[in-house]
Amino acid sequence: MPLENPQQYLHLVINTGNVLGVNKKAGQKPSEELVDCLRATLDAASVAVGKGGGAAVSRASDDLREKVTEHERANVKIGAKLFLNDNSTDNLKSAIDTLFSVLGVECLDNLILAYHPQGRTTNGVANGDAEEAKEGGVMDWTGGRADAIPDLKALWREMERYALEKKVTQLGIADLDVNSLQELHSVSEFHPSIAQINISTCCVVPPPLQEFCHQNDIQLLTHSDPEGERHLGGTQK
Repeated sequence: MPLENPQQYLHLVINTGNVLGVNKKAGQKPSEELVDCLRATLDAASVAVGKGGGAAVSRASDDLREKVTEHERANVKIGAKLFLNDNSTDNLKSAIDTLFSVLGVECLDNLILAYHPQGRTTNGVANGDAEEAKEGGVMDWTGGRADAIPDLKALWREMERYALEKKVTQLGIADLDVNSLQELHSVSEFHPSIAQINISTCCVVPPPLQEFCHQNDIQLLTHSDPEGERHLGGTQK
């Protein structure tokens, strides 16, 4: 049945499940697909009320867990990307633990963090400044905030705990400029092995970033995630 009075819950987790089972339109933007999946989930919601005023919402007919266990775990690659706009290690831990619970697994192959403090956008480019960044080829993820790197380090330490406990095989970071990536790498016990950069705000990957990733065995990837969207995770065979 549809979810009623969501305001009554202090903590609400919405699991869109296996999105291949949602009737989506061809050629959709990721933001449009997300809205359709949320709508389908809320229209056919199965609500499990937990302790402390929390609730988990999923589609009653969702088969995500069955799909995850359909193949041997060694033959399924499971990765997650976590979007945060605040430096809450509690929120980060809650999201990761929720993902393990939703998927029914004990280990992720990779976990990538996209941390955009105070609404900063990807690659350190503020809203409306994308063209300037493309022309200059210079990125500053911190946006001039002195606390951005210390906050990121605190989040990274929490992610490292999962890696050191062998619950995550690879850790990755998204949208950092080369100076920020170097600083994070220098203090990490478990180094990032994946770095993502948003091609919508940087048409050419800066050579210093390419060189640093090459020297430190970091896989440099591009993504085109729209701003403002938050995804918890996904599976890939």
